[in-house]
Amino acid sequence: MAWWLTVYCRKPISGLTPEQLTAGITGRDPEAGAGDDYLTLAEGYDVDEALVKPALRALAISKDLELSYGEARPVVMHVWSSADRVAEELHEMHEVRAPPVSLHARLAETKEIVGLELGFSQLESMGIVLAFELARYLAQKGDGVLVDDDDRWQRVVDGAFEDIDE
Repeated sequence: MAWWLTVYCRKPISGLTPEQLTAGITGRDPEAGAGDDYLTLAEGYDVDEALVKPALRALAISKDLELSYGEARPVVMHVWSSADRVAEELHEMHEVRAPPVSLHARLAETKEIVGLELGFSQLESMGIVLAFELARYLAQKGDGVLVDDDDRWQRVVDGAFEDIDE
């Protein structure tokens, strides 16, 4: 079974290359802050700091949009760009989880949706940290908002996550 982190983007992000995504989550995109201090980030997710350096050394994003970091299971990035698929995903999202009312108009402007798929074991490893940093980067590049499988809605303001309640 999978755990999902989904980013609803008002600007297309599908043109970003694996190299750009990697640069983005390793603090090398001056326009979108992400991945600046993985030791502190790991601590925030209760991930053992001994996992940080090995994961960063093994970090790679493939052309198939799989984010690997030394564990058997990668974080898989799904990008839905066609208008029909975006509409289908938005409809499903409204049926499964009620987004905050304040987001309804914004979500209607969604151009692309990115789903980051993790296994439950990755919620206790660097997988969760890297997935949230990828989501942070994508939300900034795609003017997006994100939701996780725990129904926590967030936006990124000045590089920081901000909860959206209503």
